Amino acid sequence: MVVACNPPTTSGERTLTRVEMARKILGFDEVRVSNLIGIPTYRSGGLSEVAAEHGIWLASRSALSDALFEASAVLLAYGITLPTGPARHHFRQQVNWLEVEIKKLSLPVYWVGGAPRHPSRWQRYTFRAFSGEEFFEALSRALVERKE
Repeated sequence: MVVACNPPTTSGERTLTRVEMARKILGFDEVRVSNLIGIPTYRSGGLSEVAAEHGIWLASRSALSDALFEASAVLLAYGITLPTGPARHHFRQQVNWLEVEIKKLSLPVYWVGGAPRHPSRWQRYTFRAFSGEEFFEALSRALVERKE
């Protein structure tokens, strides 16, 4: 299971291609993408405007719970940039809730470069961290299990 922040307003093809690459690297048969919140925005910064109400975040928990229950591992990929205003508080609450649920199920957790970077940022990170390596190889090194 991959946990992203929210659905895209585009096809999300680049993100899905990179998620598929991560699936191959980690050796899983299939992958499911779930979101912290179900409201699409063009950029993550758009959440500050559309996700200020707590109930919007709570409404996403059922789908996240279902996906976690079926998962054998979790890849955190919701991004490292927080929304602003009231949405920031709700975002943090949602991530805290997610962490509790993951822990209850004792699921292994993966991320890229020690943070829940969004797949659209993986290539930028790996280029800086593993200069000169092909993206797949660099991602293979950057995609690590989080240790508690």
